[in-house]
Amino acid sequence: MNRYLRYLCISLAALASHVAQADETPYPITNPFLATIVGTPPQLVAPVPAETDVRQTDLSVTVLPERHLPPALSRYRDLHYRLAWHNEPAPLVFLIAGTGSGYSSPRLDYLKRVFWQAGMHVIVLSSPTNHDFIAAASRSGLPGLGLSDARDLHSAMSLAAEHARKRKKLQITEYRLAGFSLGALNAAFVAHLDQSLQQFDFTRTLLLNPPVDLYASIQRLDALARTQLDGVSSGESFYEHIFEKLARYFAESGGTDIESGLFHGIQSSDSALTDAELAMLIGAVFRFAAADLNFMADLITEGGRYAPADETLKVSTSLTPYLRRALFCDFSCYLETQLWPVWTDANQGKTIDDMAWDTSLYSITSFLRDNPHIAALTNADDFILSADNYRFIAETFGERALIYPHGGHGGNLQHRDVVATMLQFMEGDSHD
Repeated sequence: MNRYLRYLCISLAALASHVAQADETPYPITNPFLATIVGTPPQLVAPVPAETDVRQTDLSVTVLPERHLPPALSRYRDLHYRLAWHNEPAPLVFLIAGTGSGYSSPRLDYLKRVFWQAGMHVIVLSSPTNHDFIAAASRSGLPGLGLSDARDLHSAMSLAAEHARKRKKLQITEYRLAGFSLGALNAAFVAHLDQSLQQFDFTRTLLLNPPVDLYASIQRLDALARTQLDGVSSGESFYEHIFEKLARYFAESGGTDIESGLFHGIQSSDSALTDAELAMLIGAVFRFAAADLNFMADLITEGGRYAPADETLKVSTSLTPYLRRALFCDFSCYLETQLWPVWTDANQGKTIDDMAWDTSLYSITSFLRDNPHIAALTNADDFILSADNYRFIAETFGERALIYPHGGHGGNLQHRDVVATMLQFMEGDSHD
């Protein structure tokens, strides 16, 4: 564990008496980077039905009928979502994906099965930062602002719920909401918005590994991709470096099972990946998500940074050259070059710190503190959070702050104890 994380855990110890922590869990991986990549060991995963056993389908709904897209993106004119349903009356829970993730991501598929097995209808939506949502449902084409993203999501949720109700004759008894990572922050803002609109009246809202200060968390994630390794000077040489380690491990062990060998066997060998290497792997994933966001936002707003604004992208057009350009712009770059210029035009005299505040959980503190039906579940070693962020979660949510000691960023969400905690909250008496 690096120096920052050691300091963070020491700081959290001082908060222990004020945090209503979840029961001690035997989640075994104490390295937060490794936990984030590996997830939960199979023997500790809460059992859920197989995908083929879930009554589900993928549907689509038109959110912005006026949106014009180039032919190459015509498949994104409608917003796709995943529905899992029951034939009897049941609560409906909306699930919002994390940064850059689509409605079909493996993490969301698992959570969908958890809630479906517990007797709930489930609608899974892509992150507002995913290319399909930007194209089909983002009015501005520039996601990353708490309130505007919440408005886009709320509209999409309304249309999707009504569409699903008609298509599958859903009988909905109440509405619930959950999101992971950025999707958790989105869920908080959607619940806050709905308090005024009073359309869904969510009886439960669960924030899984939420960022508190989104833009500060973005800077931490961007920094992971810039981790320096001796002898590695570029992204290409980094992947060659990792491949050489894997090849050496497999040659010595005689195995070929990459899934189990990569993060279990290899980590107990002489070829174990260092914290810096693990951090870069995580950073690389977020860098590709940032490239996707940069490219699609630029295309929808006709910014011309990556694809010429006057060039029509046909179905046969290769998008690879444009996406390659976007890879040089991380999340912080997106904020500075695309989001901030538009926001400041509409908010004269305000600073980028004001924009960050408006999109943080700090801006809706009283709503989160005073609503007994919203909980935050996270880990004490989640590297997207600072000691001040943890203090905010502890003081704001009180006994609804469910903080596990290990798991990194969402690595323990399939653990049987964590799943039990999720369900205990989501199935609680909504009239308490």
